[in-house]
Amino acid sequence: AALPGPAPADWVAAPLDPAVRAVLVGFDEHFSYAKLCQALRYLLRGGPECLLVGTNRDHRLPLEGGAGIPGTGCLVKAVETAAQREAFIVGKPNRFMFDCVAAEFRVDPTRTIMVGDRLDTDILMGNSCGLTTLLTLTGVTALDEVRGCQDSGCAARHSLVPDYYVDSIADLLPALGE
Repeated sequence: AALPGPAPADWVAAPLDPAVRAVLVGFDEHFSYAKLCQALRYLLRGGPECLLVGTNRDHRLPLEGGAGIPGTGCLVKAVETAAQREAFIVGKPNRFMFDCVAAEFRVDPTRTIMVGDRLDTDILMGNSCGLTTLLTLTGVTALDEVRGCQDSGCAARHSLVPDYYVDSIADLLPALGE
């Protein structure tokens, strides 16, 4: 989306689609100021009746070698800040996604394991859904962070502690062959 003119008055005068009833913020490698303006305009026009939905709050996406790029949570936060309201998150750690899958496929939480590389999304969702949790140390979480959560007196930090951990998902291959 391009800004419809050179000045802010042009941006707010551009027509909006009357059918739009929600703003969805997800990963977007072409996120721009123009898109942020458009999202805000839809949210202001629709008020509380216009839903603000985010896919996830991941603040950083890890890359090989310890590098990272901004995650979708940065984009969600930009729209939330502009709109002065909080998005409903449908992805991890919100249990919404799990509840949809569990209802559709009759998933038994006691026989399900959540495998992930982040405490604040993967492990938190697994724990809040009553799943066994397994942390892989190939993402953004280090074992020292897990120990800090274990040793904390804070219940919220305890909800981030996985049941198990492995250095790499490849460590599970021998168990899967049995």
